[in-house]
Amino acid sequence: MIQSDGQILLLASDEIAGELASVSEKGRFPHCADPYDAIEKLASRQFDAVMVSREYPDFAGLVRAVRRLQSSTRIIALTGPAGEADLRMSPAGDLDDYFIYPPSVEDLESLFTGPRGSVDSDGAGLTATEVADLVDAAGDIDALAEQIARSVGKWIGQKVHFSDAEDDGGKPLLLLDADPPKVLLSDGAGAVPSSAQAKLTALQVLVGPLSAQARRTEALHRLAITDHLTGAYNRRYFYHFADQMLEQAGPERFRVTLLLYDIDDFKRYNDTYGHAAGDEILRETVALMKQTTRQHDIVARIGGDEFAVLFWDSEPPRRPDSQHPETAHVLAERFIEVLGQHEFKSLGPEARGVLTISGGLATFPWDGKTCRELLRHADTALRQAKTTGKNAIHIIGEEISR
Repeated sequence: MIQSDGQILLLASDEIAGELASVSEKGRFPHCADPYDAIEKLASRQFDAVMVSREYPDFAGLVRAVRRLQSSTRIIALTGPAGEADLRMSPAGDLDDYFIYPPSVEDLESLFTGPRGSVDSDGAGLTATEVADLVDAAGDIDALAEQIARSVGKWIGQKVHFSDAEDDGGKPLLLLDADPPKVLLSDGAGAVPSSAQAKLTALQVLVGPLSAQARRTEALHRLAITDHLTGAYNRRYFYHFADQMLEQAGPERFRVTLLLYDIDDFKRYNDTYGHAAGDEILRETVALMKQTTRQHDIVARIGGDEFAVLFWDSEPPRRPDSQHPETAHVLAERFIEVLGQHEFKSLGPEARGVLTISGGLATFPWDGKTCRELLRHADTALRQAKTTGKNAIHIIGEEISR
């Protein structure tokens, strides 16, 4: 007998749910007949196991969607005798196991006539593949919005776009819970086909749980790549991003410059004003660097009071002789100027004009072809800045600001 503790979700038709209920000591499993109905449950509650009936025509897509939403949940396929051979012969994929439920007349007939119909055989609602594509895109709100727009545009045969305002001149189709909320608008004047309207209705049911999933994923991603104290990127992400960028920089022929800097005499500030003041200095320093650099440049904390900034070209140079390093130099010099004018209130009488940094610049490909090589050369330049009086940024033996 199958034991149900209330933590097992069944994705199957009412008929199959009834068959399973007859062999369960604790009655009927909670179940969903349509894939998109299951998303709300899977996005809001953790299940010990999810049982998926092989009756769905896109069984593999539905299993994939379940795995994306609940990575640690056991996924078990339910099949009639007709489907057992296929399950045994197919790769395991996201499945953990399968079992055979009591055969029905339809199961026996399917041995000769092929697979049974689906819950979406009349074209209404979403297919398992469409649900799986939406779940795959729910890693962040922008990707989810792109997938929704792509799907809806295909369904209605019209161009669509998301807007932050409903009065954008288009026909509202659905609302995406983002910050701020986004409205999907149709650019066409024609009526929405009835088949597409059924899909839109089903999609609106999914939008809430999918957008919540996207926000959770974004939040977890930010935690994984961000330094908790300063809000800068952390060391691990910096290495990962820098090496990816350097791999692109060679074939695409754009420049990358790395700035390594630390706060001069930081220990003195910690010892004199306390660690809370020291933490505030670190946070404000990062905020100032972010204000000084361009939006696509990367600011990371890689040690106690040591930071790295990656300057890279978001577009190719306009001229062959374009000097990318000059941009990094200018921004580094500007940061020193801003730092000298900023008032660090936690320093009391020394609030303004006393905090300085020393830094070193290294540029791809001349000073290194990997992140570690650039950091090593930038560190050499930083030490040169320290030995020549601090409050300066050097580029391999050459002082560029003081």
